Amino acid sequence: MIKHQSPLKLVVFDATDTPRAHVRGAIAEGAAPRSMGLSPIWWMGTWMHRLLRAADATLGARSWEEALAWAASMAESRNRSIGSIQFWGHGAWGYMALGRSRLDHASLGSDHAMAAAIDRLREHLTGPEARFWLRCCSAFGGQSGRAFAGQLAARLGCRVAGHTYVIGFWQSGTHSLRPGESATWSPREGVRMEGERAIGALTSSATEPNTVTCLRVDWPDEW
Repeated sequence: MIKHQSPLKLVVFDATDTPRAHVRGAIAEGAAPRSMGLSPIWWMGTWMHRLLRAADATLGARSWEEALAWAASMAESRNRSIGSIQFWGHGAWGYMALGRSRLDHASLGSDHAMAAAIDRLREHLTGPEARFWLRCCSAFGGQSGRAFAGQLAARLGCRVAGHTYVIGFWQSGTHSLRPGESATWSPREGVRMEGERAIGALTSSATEPNTVTCLRVDWPDEW
């Protein structure tokens, strides 16, 4: 039984986006590295959260399976429920990746290999007002992202948040849904259009809707 203590605040980042991984990829392609990786930056960001007491524990994960199991084990070992959990990494319309694994429509199914890990985590969330934030590019963008947001809230039984734009320092198109709610933001928000055809995602800026910075430790409640 979970004791009546303050709920845990957890942060997970993708540990696979490293300089070494980009150099190896470039060597394989016979080209220069396109990036030096964000994992070291995310690691530094988790320490900021811990210093601000916005995170009780953090993890650099290589897969969704590892991330979900760790979060549940933290709740079990500390005998506390989880009030908020953030995931930092890469994504696109309708999914977020950790390493080579994805949290998406398919992985939310009851017959998926991740189903037991998702069920275990759900048992340790504080309920409908627990916060599950995907801090990645465009996971809630487009029609597939809007559908994914509703499916994710229903599957976890908690409030979920994500973005419709490509994010960096600025993180635009921040939206959340509670279980049973449907997306009200436009399927074109954060989407680069060519006529009636979606051709890519737009980049966040200070002037785009529902923008926070990467320094923010929670999203505004009204969003």
